[in-house]
Amino acid sequence: MQQAKTLNDIIELKQSHQLTDETVNIFYSQPPGMMIERIHRFFRIMHPHPQKMLIIGPVGAGKKSLLQYLIQSKFQNYHCLTVPLQNRLNPLDISQVDIIFCLLHILIDNLSKTQKRLDPGLLNNLYQNLHDDHLISLIHFKKSEAGDAEGTKLGFIQSFIHAIVEAISTTGREIRNHIRKSFEPRLRLILKNVQAFVDYSNHILKPEGRSLLIIFNDLGQFDQSAEIFFQNHLSITERINTHIIYTMPDFVRFSPFFQTICDRMDRIEYLRTSPVINHDQTPFEPGKQFIDHIISKRIDPRLIPEMMKEMIIMTSGGVLNDALYLTIETAICSLIDNTECEQLQQKAFESIKSQFIRNKLQQLSYQEFCLLKGLDLSKPSWTGNQDIQSLMRKNILIEYETDQCIWFDIHPLIKEYTGIKPMFEKE
Repeated sequence: MQQAKTLNDIIELKQSHQLTDETVNIFYSQPPGMMIERIHRFFRIMHPHPQKMLIIGPVGAGKKSLLQYLIQSKFQNYHCLTVPLQNRLNPLDISQVDIIFCLLHILIDNLSKTQKRLDPGLLNNLYQNLHDDHLISLIHFKKSEAGDAEGTKLGFIQSFIHAIVEAISTTGREIRNHIRKSFEPRLRLILKNVQAFVDYSNHILKPEGRSLLIIFNDLGQFDQSAEIFFQNHLSITERINTHIIYTMPDFVRFSPFFQTICDRMDRIEYLRTSPVINHDQTPFEPGKQFIDHIISKRIDPRLIPEMMKEMIIMTSGGVLNDALYLTIETAICSLIDNTECEQLQQKAFESIKSQFIRNKLQQLSYQEFCLLKGLDLSKPSWTGNQDIQSLMRKNILIEYETDQCIWFDIHPLIKEYTGIKPMFEKE
């Protein structure tokens, strides 16, 4: 990804606005406040003592990018392994077996890249727990596909685990369920194998003064299925004795089991939305500057008239994904209206803004609309309220944070076009 120099470049961001390991140090903008420094200091202080951290924030707040930045710039004392689940597994059909094999796959691949020879005892134990002739036949695995390490137990283990993960990711439910039933009776033993490989990794890293840090970096991008993971599957990874970071979408906080999740964590950090309007409805300049900085890093400022950028920022309500959506869609609309234009056009922005408002309003059910009209935002006692969770998933009900206070509010566009006034604003 490069800074957009034309409107067509802006449109390209629709497919590539997610930062990568190569681009995060160039394009990442730190959120207001001390969150990054707090996380950095926490893991520096607690380096000798394995910790579990949960980072909570709304979908699209930048949790994944924040972790990429920490890995690249702050976690020098750690060897970080990210475990992406969303692009491997179906979040609505996920099991503990699936999660453990995804983790095991990444652990062993990482070790095999850095170590010429692995501990034979580790390999023997895992080989015994994995070997299943019926399953080998079911997923059409050929031992001859063991790659460079063909004929060795490491070659079999790597290739077989890869085949299992592929089968879980791509085959039908019947085969997935057969794989799960085959390994569920042995899951505790395989979990011991995972711990053994984690311990082995930490043993190798210790002379360098580093430790293993496992990061489940895309759980915060799960939609409703995030609740399934944290309610049913957190325990299987939480037992692993090493540093682990999880991400979680903020609506899960109002699930009845959230306190149980908190009890299992050593620390929780909140990546809340930075507002563009204060609690007293006056402009919040640091929040506006944060969104401005992100847009200006990714897009040549000459492409966006200053007044329009201000409108985009205010329309977004501080939600980063919304600001990028408005900018990209305005570029598309501008070029549709005039293929020769070199800046975002006001008429195009007004059209996209109207469409954006309609989309926001259409996401509201009648029940949610009625709830918003009578909602007391000063007393967020909403545990178990699925309508509240739905409004948070849609970034209609937003939790904001400044250095001065933390509060819930309704997206400013929803307030503007429905006339809803939150109860803390009513006289």
